[in-house]
Amino acid sequence: MMQDKVETFVRLRFAGALRSTALTPDTPLFSTGIIDSFGVLELLAFIDDTFGVDIDPGRHELTDFDTINKIVAILRARLDPPAGLGGR
Repeated sequence: MMQDKVETFVRLRFAGALRSTALTPDTPLFSTGIIDSFGVLELLAFIDDTFGVDIDPGRHELTDFDTINKIVAILRARLDPPAGLGGR
């Protein structure tokens, strides 16, 4: 499941920053300091490597990726074809 993969990546890669913070799908990742400006580059590389989605950081604000739910929503929007174009 997409959300599980993203959550696992965040938990493993940013374990030191998480410390005792409870990570939920709506935990702010940037404003809490869990992910910093260098970490976002690692997150984008993970997204590209894992899901084949190349995200241009210049076209998005950090707030677009501030929670696991927001990251998954961007991935779904990029991976799911618009209605009527992907079916038979």
